[in-house]
Amino acid sequence: MNILVLDTSTSILSIALKTDEGYEERLIDGHFSHSEDLLPEIEALLSRACIDISDISLVIVAKGPGSFTGLRIGMASAKGIAAALSIPVVSVPTLSAIAAAASPYPGPILSVIDAKRRKFYLSVTENGRTVVADRDGGVEDVMETLASSEIPVLITGPDAALFASRLPEGTRHVLDPESPRNIAKALLRLGLEKLEKAGADDIGEGPVYIRRSDAEEALLRKMEEKGNA
Repeated sequence: MNILVLDTSTSILSIALKTDEGYEERLIDGHFSHSEDLLPEIEALLSRACIDISDISLVIVAKGPGSFTGLRIGMASAKGIAAALSIPVVSVPTLSAIAAAASPYPGPILSVIDAKRRKFYLSVTENGRTVVADRDGGVEDVMETLASSEIPVLITGPDAALFASRLPEGTRHVLDPESPRNIAKALLRLGLEKLEKAGADDIGEGPVYIRRSDAEEALLRKMEEKGNA
């Protein structure tokens, strides 16, 4: 089985190709230039594996939360390839993949993505168990977990250092020394597990945003102002 793996949900592009003969992954910090980088990177992976796009049999993609534009690029690309080839797509929560990539850590894992507005998309897991579910939040949402854990919480994800800088001085934690990690291998494992247990995505399944976009917020404000006029 030839499997294409994509993550465009953060500033880091993670991409991989798994074939019967081998595995290659790439991590590109393109500062959200995924619209320019994604297709050439896919073509380069296929070329090095000596296969054609028509040989792909499954696409696994990160579905968020994360960058609104990035998620749309990744999901549209995955669905476009799948539709053209009549193959399945499996989407995996981005924060779950970030945690899984750091899963050898023996204590709680705090996965973070900068959500702007001084907020983060974050979650906390421990040994595969959800401690703090995916949310749009801040330091206050995890302080109890940080304070009560016997083992210091590992902070990981593309914006781990930024989040750690917001913690009160003296807060016990470990900053992931390998962050940002390539999460493609974790996406591959989680995607195959999901495919086996629940099957491929339904045709209408889309990205997970958690919060409304700036454009949606602006539209709602205009509607409220119009209604109050």
